[in-house]
Amino acid sequence: QRIADMARLLFHELAKRSQNPIYNLLPDIVSQLIQMPNRNDDFRAIMAFMLGFIKKDKQNEMLVEKLLNRYEQATGMTQKCDIAHCISLLKQTEKSIKYLSDNLKVYKNELFDEDVKRSFATIAAKAKKTLKQEMLPFLEEWVLKLNELAEGAKENEQAGARAKASRKKARRRAKLQAIEEDPEDLDQENVVGNVVA
Repeated sequence: QRIADMARLLFHELAKRSQNPIYNLLPDIVSQLIQMPNRNDDFRAIMAFMLGFIKKDKQNEMLVEKLLNRYEQATGMTQKCDIAHCISLLKQTEKSIKYLSDNLKVYKNELFDEDVKRSFATIAAKAKKTLKQEMLPFLEEWVLKLNELAEGAKENEQAGARAKASRKKARRRAKLQAIEEDPEDLDQENVVGNVVA
């Protein structure tokens, strides 16, 4: 607890500096933290604390771009979920929403995941409160695309899971058929064990 308190104090002091070094460090901090095995909700708590120091619109906009770039480079769903969550913690501006809309291809395939979808829904809800009235139709159009893509991505994911299950069943049937046709040439016990497993 003492170390955590000291770390908080350090970041509070850093935030007081005119150049706000926290902003410059954040993309690398995110990249390092998401690589850690066995991380848990602590990651999100840490990022909520650190992103709270980002107050300027320009810095928020630049971080949305940098984090989306990290999202594209992420190697697994857990990392993508965590980075999407980080983006949802930032203040959203007209520029950041346009950037997210223009780069829909980066995250559209993961919208089947409830966590990723929830993060983008949070982004849209935040933007709705802060954007000018004339930007709201653009925002609504983006939200519609998100929902359509989320539904399509979910269907694709389910179809992929069904196809995988079908391939597994087909392999089992082929093994059973091989046992029935030529039991002497096969290690029957081993094949049956694999089929049952």
